[in-house]
Amino acid sequence: MPGKSRRLAAATDRLKAEIALNRDFTGLSEVAFLSLVWTWKRLERAGRQFFEGHGLTDAQFNALMILWDYRGRPLRQHELADLLVVNRASAGSVLDRMEPNGWIERVPDPADRRAMMVTITKGGIAKLNEVRAPYYRLMDGIFAPHDEAVLSELVVTCDALRGHLTTPADAQEARVAPGKARRRQTGSIPGARTARR
Repeated sequence: MPGKSRRLAAATDRLKAEIALNRDFTGLSEVAFLSLVWTWKRLERAGRQFFEGHGLTDAQFNALMILWDYRGRPLRQHELADLLVVNRASAGSVLDRMEPNGWIERVPDPADRRAMMVTITKGGIAKLNEVRAPYYRLMDGIFAPHDEAVLSELVVTCDALRGHLTTPADAQEARVAPGKARRRQTGSIPGARTARR
């Protein structure tokens, strides 16, 4: 236990210095919360730099991943927005930037001419194939220093936190549409919900 206490104290001191906190933490809960937030910001920055280097954004990558997952059928634009966990206007703006690159195709829904159907194109598949392997190498590199036990504990801890944060609206959504609960995409480090293919 003394080794664990020393590691926690060292990690707490590093966090305090990194976020330039000019006071003591109020307790371990604040340390844990700010540690998660600061780690997320660092992951987000790493993702943003990665995707910029590949000529797309995290939202575009997420859209390509989802369209690949659903490649057996076109998605309505609002369905894609729901899966991206963004509003329809934001999804439209992402798609507006993807279409000229030839990564997606939008056509009117024959059943409802006001709705647009979105599919991934050969160009989109090529872009996804170009980015996916380096993306997984980035992810593996981020987590490489940690053994399976540490990563497993991280997954279990995050799961418990999400469970504790579940709102009545989240529970209602899950009851109304089992299996269709929104997938929470993670900013600039997306794709975790998609299996490697």
